[in-house]
Amino acid sequence: MLVKERTKAVKETVKLTDKNRLDFDVTLPYKNMGSQESTILDAYMRIYLPQEQYNDVLLRGKVNLEGVLRNDDYFEAVLVPEGTGRKMVLRFEAYAQNGKTIAEALENIPDVDVALYLDCRGRKQLYTLKEYFTLTAEEMRALVK
Repeated sequence: MLVKERTKAVKETVKLTDKNRLDFDVTLPYKNMGSQESTILDAYMRIYLPQEQYNDVLLRGKVNLEGVLRNDDYFEAVLVPEGTGRKMVLRFEAYAQNGKTIAEALENIPDVDVALYLDCRGRKQLYTLKEYFTLTAEEMRALVK
């Protein structure tokens, strides 16, 4: 996963009619640096925004392959030949809570760390890759301006 090459958050224009919800995407490239074909069997993320730290926003997310965007939580496994790669689209849903609009709820949101997990298989046993990146408060607030 090429975490340093991820895009800034981009508003998903389809679902912006609700003033209590914001959907946005981050694109993250990946590449098989190995010498043989690999399989990504599953991809998921964990968002580190506990309600004890900040409870005005509930942040959810799912992982899709670019061009294979799904509405369910299923990740479609993919073969990755050696030396090749694609992009993943990380889709986030931010829900305002405590009677606030999404713009109000994002005013004081902190930077949010996200762990991205990939369950992979090569010629050996199953292994899990884990990479972190940070969604900055600034980039999330910029989506509602």
